[in-house]
Amino acid sequence: MNSNIREIYYKIKESTFAKSVILIAGGTAAAQGINVILTPIITRIYSPEEFGVLSLFVALMGILSTVASLRYEWAIPIANDDDEVTNIIVLCFIILILISSSISLTLVVGGEKLMRFFGAEALLDYSYLIPIGVISIGFYNIMIQLSFRIKNYKGISKTKFNQSLSQNITKIFLGILNCGASGLILGNIIGQSAGITTLASTALKSNRFKVTKASKQKIKDSAKRYIKFPIFSASSQFFNSAGLQLPTIIMTAMYGSKIVGYYALANSIISIPMDLIGSSIGDVFYGEAASIGRSKPEELKKLSTDLFKKLILVGILPLVILILGGPLLFSLVFGTSWYQAGIYAQILSLLVFARLIFTPISRIYSVFERQKEAFIIDLLRVVLVIIVFVVAHSIKLTSYYTVGMYTIAMSVIYFITYIVAQRIINHEINIKRINNLEEK
Repeated sequence: MNSNIREIYYKIKESTFAKSVILIAGGTAAAQGINVILTPIITRIYSPEEFGVLSLFVALMGILSTVASLRYEWAIPIANDDDEVTNIIVLCFIILILISSSISLTLVVGGEKLMRFFGAEALLDYSYLIPIGVISIGFYNIMIQLSFRIKNYKGISKTKFNQSLSQNITKIFLGILNCGASGLILGNIIGQSAGITTLASTALKSNRFKVTKASKQKIKDSAKRYIKFPIFSASSQFFNSAGLQLPTIIMTAMYGSKIVGYYALANSIISIPMDLIGSSIGDVFYGEAASIGRSKPEELKKLSTDLFKKLILVGILPLVILILGGPLLFSLVFGTSWYQAGIYAQILSLLVFARLIFTPISRIYSVFERQKEAFIIDLLRVVLVIIVFVVAHSIKLTSYYTVGMYTIAMSVIYFITYIVAQRIINHEINIKRINNLEEK
């Protein structure tokens, strides 16, 4: 037994990938630990209706943040050199300023009409916070991609902890002051912004990315070189995010903020395994895959297969626990008024499991610049979501059956995403074999 433990220890010690995953997962675990400890306090301060308003705001941010920099930030880890990275960063900030300014102007001119059209009247009193949220998320997304570039996994780990702590403390403090839904929203924005300075300071200290290296022509060249990111990745991620966030927006219009509050709490809590393991592995997988690139597709294939098997083993236990005891657990932990959230947790558990095992490997779409395929899949996701809710509304399904239909549809999409990703890797392996034969 001891020899097996020592063998595992030395394997991890020698594996850069494993150490990076553990480092980020450790920070995420600490962050989620704070969420687990403090959320039961927050659920006793705020009502389900107020949680519903927060979830609507987060859903809107999730959609808008995908176009904050038109996904040019995704080019940072795979850029040719540091000079190109610098020009991409400047390009990202220019776009971020333009997008957030456009959103502000749109809200001033016709914000009320837009909110009412999309059934988001609950956000009317908080619309001024939307551009602030977009800027904070956009800034953070740029810094996180730069951190992947310089492999600052320690900084990323620290950031996740700081974000969770500041977000939850702010929510509790403002909740005690009876700030209502605005306390939850401000806590979300402050939490998102908490990691920016940590990541930015490390990049500045490296002295590798100086603004003086940027020029108008080089910025234009970078914009042209990575044009697939705004054309396909931004569009793809917009539809991807819409597929994830539209249920919250549509359910608010169909069933009201209270039901959405139950749904949102269930979704956020049971997504912890995904955030803790799936996102951490996905982040490191992307960093490693970007380094390997097309030069070693066989290694990428082996890495993706090993990850898939391990993620299944990791996700089985939480899935079984949620299916068997979701409502009871939610009542005990968050208060009896949240029993209904436990029922949604039971229904959503399959979706979270599918997202956990299939999503991390799908990062290869960006590595091999196969944004077109990702765009088609994400477009299909949105179409399926719309179909689910149109059918649910037409035959007047209860919220439980509606969420069940959504779970099945999205699980199928995640499976398709994984299968296509594997085919892309296989294609790259075949190309390399052909090239090797031609060289001989």
